[in-house]
Amino acid sequence: MDQSIDGPVAATKGRRLSFLPPPRQGGKREASGFVFPGPDDRLTINGMTGSGKSIFGVWLFSESADFNKKPWIFLDYKNETLITEALDRRLFAPLSIGARIPDKPGIFVVRPNVREGQGPVSDFLWRVYERGKVGMFLDEATMVPELRGEANSGGPFQSLLSQGRSKEIPVWVLAQRPVHVNKMVYTENNFYCAFRLRSKEDLKKVVENIPDDSRGFTSTWSPNIRLPEYWSRWYDAKQDRSFLVRACPPPRDILNIISSRVESAKKRSSV
Repeated sequence: MDQSIDGPVAATKGRRLSFLPPPRQGGKREASGFVFPGPDDRLTINGMTGSGKSIFGVWLFSESADFNKKPWIFLDYKNETLITEALDRRLFAPLSIGARIPDKPGIFVVRPNVREGQGPVSDFLWRVYERGKVGMFLDEATMVPELRGEANSGGPFQSLLSQGRSKEIPVWVLAQRPVHVNKMVYTENNFYCAFRLRSKEDLKKVVENIPDDSRGFTSTWSPNIRLPEYWSRWYDAKQDRSFLVRACPPPRDILNIISSRVESAKKRSSV
């Protein structure tokens, strides 16, 4: 029998482990213990089309990514509307897939043409791997080339997953169907997130590397929990605890957060 969300919410009232409000308030730590990803952390955000994962991912990015200190590159296969709006407002900068990897801090967007095949994306990811000290935001992971046997590495994507930490390349991976994604995405993360998914097999793929004795596991990751629209499941490996997360702020507010941070970075660099 499916479990409605009202039961768990009522059961957690008055306790430290609670369901999260959307944005942080004045920089204060969430009473629930929720922590945003750090500059070197890796995370995976999973959800079916329309679940809200891309907007949620950009919100997390807006609050926590260190794009004022190093270049971050979005690999955007879907021409995501929110990313387009950020480009239009010149908060993000377009980057050709054949271009040199930027040295300066900032937010850059590469939009592959799938009709050109895997070669240009593979070459681009190898350049990121060789450059190091670059943040990567990959939306959508099932589109990223998996070149099995290339230099016995599995190709550039697997190399980023397996060696990116030592090369200071934090990788954020978004995926619609976890069952079709490289398993290393789910073994090398600090944070795991899942919105509504297409099947129980997809949820199982995410959960396989989350300890079932961790705090909040059952009340967060049970397949019988029906998530309200735009809510998600969240696991923080450092704290070894899980939460259910309410919908994030709307796109307009997310863009304003990014804009404020970009302007602050410009002011500091001009001093």
